[in-house]
Amino acid sequence: MRLLIGQTGAPTSVVNASLRGFLDGAQGHDVLALRGGPDGLVDGRFTPVSLADVPPEWTRRGGSWLGAGRRAVTDDDLDAAVATLAAHRVDGVALIGGNGTMALLRALTERAARAGLPICTVGIPKTVDNDLVGVDHCPGFGSAARYLATVVPDLARDHAAMRSIEPVRIVETLGRSVGWLALAATRHRDDPAHAPHLVLLPEVPFDATEFLHRVSDALDRHGRAFVVTSEGAARELTDEPFDAVNHTRILTGGVSRRLATLVTAELGVVARGEVLGMVQRSAAALASGVDRREATEAGRCAARLLAEKATGLMVGLHRAGADPYAARYDPVPLADVAGRTRPVPPEWRTTDPAELDDFHRWLAPLVTE
Repeated sequence: MRLLIGQTGAPTSVVNASLRGFLDGAQGHDVLALRGGPDGLVDGRFTPVSLADVPPEWTRRGGSWLGAGRRAVTDDDLDAAVATLAAHRVDGVALIGGNGTMALLRALTERAARAGLPICTVGIPKTVDNDLVGVDHCPGFGSAARYLATVVPDLARDHAAMRSIEPVRIVETLGRSVGWLALAATRHRDDPAHAPHLVLLPEVPFDATEFLHRVSDALDRHGRAFVVTSEGAARELTDEPFDAVNHTRILTGGVSRRLATLVTAELGVVARGEVLGMVQRSAAALASGVDRREATEAGRCAARLLAEKATGLMVGLHRAGADPYAARYDPVPLADVAGRTRPVPPEWRTTDPAELDDFHRWLAPLVTE
């Protein structure tokens, strides 16, 4: 078989592990690399690739060996992509990405079938946001969560030292539509004195009066207020393009700074907003070993599925055991995943980090190695 492997959307610190896993699983087949994300798919930027072409050290680097990107794909784009796949005699396509990528892959599957082309398709899950349906957690999330669980407690200790001149600090994580990463930033590694006092999630409607009350209460109790917010929380305070099609307009961050301005104006205390930004998804030095292994296996499973001529599927990632932790990789239909977003479940939708012990237990095996 001739297989094509590509990535759309943004990189993660373990996405190259998925590429290596796929190439390992696809040995014995003719494999092409799709370079440059959806633009490359439409334009036909396909080059031969083997496992030997992607050095093992790339699995410990941020960025994407394949190149990445986003594009609002049109019907004409899909027709061009199908024609290009046919011209290159591609039998199977694997795309690494999130819910937008799975929507693209499903549309490509349907368009190829309509054209009478028997092209198999399998998605490899990838997103730091952890908002994919059909998985317990997504490759990429564990590493971003580990980064936050490592650095945010240190930011809290720094804040405790500087409380006399900076009573309020508000730290902003990624998370356009969901609060998984903001929750991960509340893990305090058995150091409750430096746990956040408040966490803001997109799933919990923002109430400015309640927010200011909670900040004031933390100031009274602790002499400082340390807050974690998702970039998509309190979205009414910013003009960011949260609902842009296929995330084709970038978010520059800033809700933490708007919240800090609100605190200073209403409470009369100095407040700082910190935007952690893209380092969350690119800090390979703090990547999770579990995440890297699971990303590798997800890629390997995708190659096996295509070799079996499976189609219209995404590799699922499910928890198979808690003690010891284990995962399994059962495929799920693209139709169940494409374009859908998995929010934080109701039991973890809270602004009080002290109520998140169960979430922290769920998160622990993904970030402790």
